[in-house]
Amino acid sequence: MLAPCTRGTLPVEMISRLFPPTLCVVLATVVASAGLGREIRIPAETPLQGSVLIAERFEEWNGDEWLPLAFPVWPGDDGMRTSDWFEVRIEAHSGDVLVLDPREYTAQIWIFASGITVMTEPEAGELATVLGTVEIDADDVTLERIGVTDSENPHDSGHGIEVNRELLDTVTIRGCRSSGNRWTGVHIVGARGRIRELRVEDCVLVDNGMDGMDAVTVDRLVITGCTITGNGWGLSTGVGVRILSSVLRIVMADNVIENNRFADVHHND
Repeated sequence: MLAPCTRGTLPVEMISRLFPPTLCVVLATVVASAGLGREIRIPAETPLQGSVLIAERFEEWNGDEWLPLAFPVWPGDDGMRTSDWFEVRIEAHSGDVLVLDPREYTAQIWIFASGITVMTEPEAGELATVLGTVEIDADDVTLERIGVTDSENPHDSGHGIEVNRELLDTVTIRGCRSSGNRWTGVHIVGARGRIRELRVEDCVLVDNGMDGMDAVTVDRLVITGCTITGNGWGLSTGVGVRILSSVLRIVMADNVIENNRFADVHHND
């Protein structure tokens, strides 16, 4: 059932259990700032829903046959899922820019491709909005002008944007809106590990049930130009920004952080 698209000619492999397995998304190339990269467009009519995997590859050769790679979707051994578990797979490589049309996508998205950018169409006035969770599981990823809000699925994590400290050093979240999630707008996941730099720029983190965002085991935390209000409606201790003592350096400037339930900025010592 696999229909791989060859890198350099057909740059994306997209496979779905719900739609024909031959479906591939192929559009445009672009020179990215980090070097030669491709622009991968996901147009509005493309079915992008359910469990979505963005990765550099999906199979490995064991000497006799190609086997699906396993990815740590949730913590622990029970959280490993092979690539054929995902309903949609998109191949991306460092320097690639994945562009979404401004519409709603009911999906849980895992990003395991390092050095890529995922963004809304730059000319669009509205954001592409994910009804679910976007989890960043790779280094040097930029999430730009993407909306994330809670889906109606009670089995979703309930967080908007998740950042996995076990698998990355740097991440940039820019111009995004994470609102109306059951729990936290931007949430750090992973049992261990340190993030060298977490940048949250020009984002709107509002009306989330717990916190607007949290930060733990970060060497340098940068929050600039953000609006973080109205968080904590589902939890009496919910705050705008929760910063744990394991965060070493903090840069905060030009933010509007107010009207959060327990505190606007709370330092957990």
